[in-house]
Amino acid sequence: MSNQAANNLANNLVNRNVTLVLFHNDLRVADNATLLKASEISTNGKLLLVYASSLTDILDDKDHYDAYRYEAMGQARQQFLHDSLADLNASLMQRGNRLLYLQKDDEALDVFTQLSDLIAQQQVTDICVSQTADYNQNKVYELLQAKYPEIQWHIQTTATLFDELPLESLPKSFTQFRKQIETDYDLLHAEKDIAISPTPESLAPLPESVQSRDEYFFESQLSDHAGLDKPSQQLSSFTGGELNGLKHLDSYFDSDAPSTYKTTRNALDDWTHSTKLSAWLANGSLSVNTVLNRLRRYERDIIANDSTYWIWFELLWREYFYWYAVTHRQKLFWFKGIAQHAPSTQLDENLLAQWKSGTTQYPIVNACMNQLRTTGYMSNRGRQLVASCFIHELGLDWRYGAAYFEQHLVDYDVGSNWGNWQYLAGVGADPRGCRQFNLDKQTQQYDPNGDFIRQWQGNTQKSD
Repeated sequence: MSNQAANNLANNLVNRNVTLVLFHNDLRVADNATLLKASEISTNGKLLLVYASSLTDILDDKDHYDAYRYEAMGQARQQFLHDSLADLNASLMQRGNRLLYLQKDDEALDVFTQLSDLIAQQQVTDICVSQTADYNQNKVYELLQAKYPEIQWHIQTTATLFDELPLESLPKSFTQFRKQIETDYDLLHAEKDIAISPTPESLAPLPESVQSRDEYFFESQLSDHAGLDKPSQQLSSFTGGELNGLKHLDSYFDSDAPSTYKTTRNALDDWTHSTKLSAWLANGSLSVNTVLNRLRRYERDIIANDSTYWIWFELLWREYFYWYAVTHRQKLFWFKGIAQHAPSTQLDENLLAQWKSGTTQYPIVNACMNQLRTTGYMSNRGRQLVASCFIHELGLDWRYGAAYFEQHLVDYDVGSNWGNWQYLAGVGADPRGCRQFNLDKQTQQYDPNGDFIRQWQGNTQKSD
């Protein structure tokens, strides 16, 4: 074979490279090592950028979907996801590609089969995904790897401060974790900012055969299924997407709010009293590295005090629960939790319905639940109160509460949500066991004039 022929053959092989990015909780273009890796691999090839909704429905033995599964994502969370995907799609189109959106409907195949068909039809050679703590999402990745062993997988870190658990093993409590991290890795006070992955300026194009398949395109999917995927009205103060996340980040740190965070963070219903960064962090519209660098800048340029430290403290909680979920895998969803200790709770459909609808005998709980259903958000203090009531006053199986939070929270994060519920149920990482809050005392402390309860109609109780 001549040198020219060999070069032509090599070029043809390179041009047959088809890379697929499977977005999950990494819905951004900045500081996205997965997208950057895909752009490098596909320089002379083609690129498929896919978001697959309900991909884990293919699993028959989903550990946290049993009797307490939910059928439809809450409206506010659905809206936030729609906003996030729309923003991602716009950013991808600016770089020469676009988002492909796979979802199940009454006529289509399940999403796993749709994705498998796309992989086979386009002869995908490489798949790029972000590391995730989501046990069921990882099981789907394993199924795909087994089905297509010839495909090369590239897994990048996009959601955490560390590429891997930075300790030999995960400590049993957060306090132990925090102390070890702060001793060994002083990220808050490091000399240099945390490294940020470059943003690709351009992306390889779609394969020609997909460029006319508008049924895959994000905009077409939404127009065909507007009732399913684009809620009719904006119910939440949160607007999803990378651009909105970055705007909020700047707005928050351009204010005085970070300097008083520790004293205001338990407020039940004030936008500025906590960072509100959790929603954009949860689906990856914002990277934790970007947030930490902005916090470090605030400490350098404005003030470093107990409140700014407490923002770092909360980022460490998020990190802890990520590695908690990675470490304990399916035990995250077990009734006995990681402690393998069965709580003395059970399912009562009537009490569960009262809790969900905000018609219990506890006004502060009702108000918080009404806020959640309407906005998709609840303060950290509110979450602790309603979970404590769910477990202790109502005596209900904690997994039903965790699943309801998963359904509705715009900032749903698998590790933080299920880990915190285990914590409060006494089957998780809390060294003190079950934590019960005095609801009357908490009401007097956090809503002494009843303003929050009135605003969210917490005095409505179920009549016998």
